[in-house]
Amino acid sequence: MAAFARPPGAGLVNRSRIRSLRLSVGIGLVAGFGGGLVSLGGGTLIIPLLMGFAELDPLQARGTALAVAVITATVGSAGYAHGGAVDWNVALWVAVPSMIIAPIAAYASERLPRDELRAVFGLVVAAGGVLLILRDLWGVHGFVHGWEHSYLLLVGVLEGLVAGVVGVSGGPVLAPLFVFGLGMPQQLAQGCSLAARIPATLTSVWENWRLGNIVTPLLLGLVPGAIVGAVLGGRLALVMPAHALRTVFGGFLIVLGLHYLRSIARLLPGRRR
Repeated sequence: MAAFARPPGAGLVNRSRIRSLRLSVGIGLVAGFGGGLVSLGGGTLIIPLLMGFAELDPLQARGTALAVAVITATVGSAGYAHGGAVDWNVALWVAVPSMIIAPIAAYASERLPRDELRAVFGLVVAAGGVLLILRDLWGVHGFVHGWEHSYLLLVGVLEGLVAGVVGVSGGPVLAPLFVFGLGMPQQLAQGCSLAARIPATLTSVWENWRLGNIVTPLLLGLVPGAIVGAVLGGRLALVMPAHALRTVFGGFLIVLGLHYLRSIARLLPGRRR
């Protein structure tokens, strides 16, 4: 019978694996739900969760988050498309320049002051959230007329810059630009935002996998959690009134912007380390 005895510590190892699986499923659910509901969920939501709860270093968190972001963007955009809330022509015009610009921006920004850049990004995103919430009061329903393709190319370049320099997907930037520039309904703007980021995210995943920055064991729980979360979040977004969804999305942007603005505190005299 001794031959069939479990090795010492086997129970602890199994319990540790179960806790790790539960944790990764939970993180995936949160990221997927955020991706489906408000077209966020890549670096925006999951990186802080992976660093805080899974104790990954920044490079591992970013690489693993990108792998999950492919899932949330793909499943989320499929759900929006099923509900008629994706314009694939718009997504293509944005995706191509962003896929080209993102790696160039990442390489060129290595020596730029990241704290200042993140602070500026936070200010812009928070302002965008406020504008989205106030959109109906101001009656802004699109200012781009006759130069839509040029506008979409510029939006794609901006998304590539944000992804390359700040390190998050263009979700916080794309949807507001679609709403204000093209006058899109909120659901359509979010669906196009999810679809447009897939090509650039795929290239980033390949690069991070090549560099060994993706913690593949965590994907066993992250991926199923992200799929379920993205489906649930997308379904909720499609049945919400556009103004209510726009308010929720704007609130997320304000919180996200304030999070990035905290980096300003580290730049003040006496706060540098």
